[in-house]
Amino acid sequence: MEEKSNGLPLSFYVVAVSSFLFALTRNVTQPIFTLYVLDLGADLLQVGLVVSMQSFLMIVSRIPLTMVAERIGYRRMFLIAFLVQTTSPIMYAFIPGPIWLYVIPFYEIIASGSFNQLAMTTASNMAPPYRQGDAIGRYMTFMTMGMFVGPLITSALLNYFNYSQLYLAASLFPFIGFLLFLRYIPKEGVFERAEVEAGEEEEIGVLDSLKVILRDRNVLILTLIRATYSMANTMFTTLFVLYAVSIGFTESQAALLFSMVGFANAFSKLPAGRIADRLGSKKVLMAAFTALILVYLTMSFSRGLVAIMISLILFGVCWGTRAVTEWALLAVTVPPKTKVMAMSYLSSIWGVGSMLGGFLVGVLGDSLPFSTIFILLALINVPAVPAIYFIKGKANGNDSGSH
Repeated sequence: MEEKSNGLPLSFYVVAVSSFLFALTRNVTQPIFTLYVLDLGADLLQVGLVVSMQSFLMIVSRIPLTMVAERIGYRRMFLIAFLVQTTSPIMYAFIPGPIWLYVIPFYEIIASGSFNQLAMTTASNMAPPYRQGDAIGRYMTFMTMGMFVGPLITSALLNYFNYSQLYLAASLFPFIGFLLFLRYIPKEGVFERAEVEAGEEEEIGVLDSLKVILRDRNVLILTLIRATYSMANTMFTTLFVLYAVSIGFTESQAALLFSMVGFANAFSKLPAGRIADRLGSKKVLMAAFTALILVYLTMSFSRGLVAIMISLILFGVCWGTRAVTEWALLAVTVPPKTKVMAMSYLSSIWGVGSMLGGFLVGVLGDSLPFSTIFILLALINVPAVPAIYFIKGKANGNDSGSH
């Protein structure tokens, strides 16, 4: 029997650490992405178009790539994803002009469109139903540690590297994750086991899976609140560095500020998962979205360093709390035979919101002051609050652990 830590197999932590390394590339490059695109000669409208295109590819690729993974095996798909994640930042580092920004996403989507739902499903399948919030909270704490560590690395390296060199440095992290997988997969066999566990019930087709998923009220509510959150989040994360520079911060300081979001995001996930298991997803999501709206409104009227720092920390807490609670709610809502497809579907919904957010960045980024944009972000999230009220009973408190 595999050794366990805190009731979870050690292979769970192999998946979690590898996911951290996979995500770290994007976390290192995201703070300077907008500046890098502008430095290549693009304008803010083109930045929005690139973000929208990346999100559109995420929408259309999630489910097909999940089907490919189930056909060729999780193990092979994980390794392919790591190789793509390693080489795509190298491509970004050497592009001669902004036109290539419309080409590389078709390659990197092989990794970004397949990894998250497979890794999260694997982690979820290692925990009993009554510990889904705890397990997903632990997994996502590791995975999103990069949101804290990545901007710190960015802030340090910007003192020595240019943007292209930063992309080259970022390619090292998924390569280390790739080596970790090569080292442990032959011993653990965890992915084959996860596939068996996910497929213990009678097989069900893609369309039938989607019908089952979309008939559930909780899934429809998650669809709405995830789309609104993603739209506002994409606008904020794309424009934040420009906002920070506009009020006097350097690029390195802006990255350091954004690391505070990652810190709060990562370290809120584990307690959020446990609280969701105890109190229920409805109460936790309601609190997270209400606080998020207040954060955006505060950002609209704040200019001082302390107020911005506090707002960013609360923003990260809301982000982490919402994320782990959404996934834990989904895990206890859908039947095991549709879990991978459900996670692929919900991941695609993030792409829908992100695509709309990228479009709004291009349209509104140059024409509205940041204070007005932050108020708009608050308004975008308002519909989520009444929607959360209608989450049905299985998500409440101890009852959620019985499903």
